[in-house]
Amino acid sequence: MISRIANFHHYNAVSNDMNRQQIKVQENQQQLASGKRLLTAGDDPVASIYIQNFDQQNTQIDQSVKSITMARNRLNNEEAAITEVENLLDDAKRKSMMMVNGSLSSDDRVAHKQDMQGIFDSFMNLVNSRDESGNYVFAGTQYSQQPFFRDNNGDVAYVGDSYQRMAKIAPSVDVPINDAGDKLFLEVANPFGDYQPDYALESGSLLLLSQAKNGNDADQSEYRVDFSTSSGSTSYELYQDGALVSTAPFDPHKGIQWNTLQIDLKGEIKNGDSIALNRQENVSVFDAFKRGINLSDSDVSDASATAELHQVAEELAQGFKHINRARSEVGTRLQTLDRQEDMHQDFKIVMNEARGTLEDLDYATAVIELNQNMMALQASQQAFAKTKDLNLFNYI
Repeated sequence: MISRIANFHHYNAVSNDMNRQQIKVQENQQQLASGKRLLTAGDDPVASIYIQNFDQQNTQIDQSVKSITMARNRLNNEEAAITEVENLLDDAKRKSMMMVNGSLSSDDRVAHKQDMQGIFDSFMNLVNSRDESGNYVFAGTQYSQQPFFRDNNGDVAYVGDSYQRMAKIAPSVDVPINDAGDKLFLEVANPFGDYQPDYALESGSLLLLSQAKNGNDADQSEYRVDFSTSSGSTSYELYQDGALVSTAPFDPHKGIQWNTLQIDLKGEIKNGDSIALNRQENVSVFDAFKRGINLSDSDVSDASATAELHQVAEELAQGFKHINRARSEVGTRLQTLDRQEDMHQDFKIVMNEARGTLEDLDYATAVIELNQNMMALQASQQAFAKTKDLNLFNYI
């Protein structure tokens, strides 16, 4: 009885050893077929945890790269639109300067007016342009609705917001993918400083405002300067909200100074010229377009209209500079996207190399191990065959 039990356990031990060798051979074959050292988490639990972390980081990188591609498309669309806007503003500025020319006839100004109107129409189409997804480029975060509307009087209203859409291109890096229309077209820095001039000039006057600044931001008063000439000398009277506050001879080198107010002028002054100054730190390119079109109907001998055309040209030129700076910012964002994408790709290469050291199979070692396990399996099979054939009657 004891001998029977011992033979049974010996038989089981040899059988189990053969099964274990078969499993090892199968694992070796699977490793060679897949090229992977780790087939299950049980093969190396610590390495498996690292590999899972690598997979999660790779997924995050892939999502960031997709976000970068989307952001690049949006910014490329905005850059193309801004470039066209620059061209139109430059054309409009040139048309305004042409209309300043006193040798033009009324028919010439009518022709320039038509050109200016066509430029304005094209400008309106651009500021309401859409990207490839149908989103309005300059609507802020209200990208599903048209941002700019023009009424029959030529006045333009903005119905978007002042915010930017952001694209997350890395866990701690967000990049704006658009610019709000009010920031680009309604909030252009006043080229004349802190005030907007309103001219009332005599015929033949060439007086123009160079700059008017006030160091006191709380002073929102309206100022007016009246000029008088006598015996070759020019004097001025400065009014604040209609009240006379200063009078003195005019020195074109010093301009007009009163408290925190500094007014610089240029051009030839005629007796009776007057300039009203209203506080305004920003100007709108839409208003500049509208005024330029309306002023084209004025007579070429109207000195006030000519001065205002100069003003329109300066505002359009300032709008061009403002938009050019915005295009530079778009270019900077595109460079940020390129740099971040390169960083993602480099990091992905490093992670894949690190993962490879944990997961990839060393074929030479695996082939040697397979041969060893095959030999062990053959030995187990032979031992199993011998054990299976053992019988007491073989020795009687």
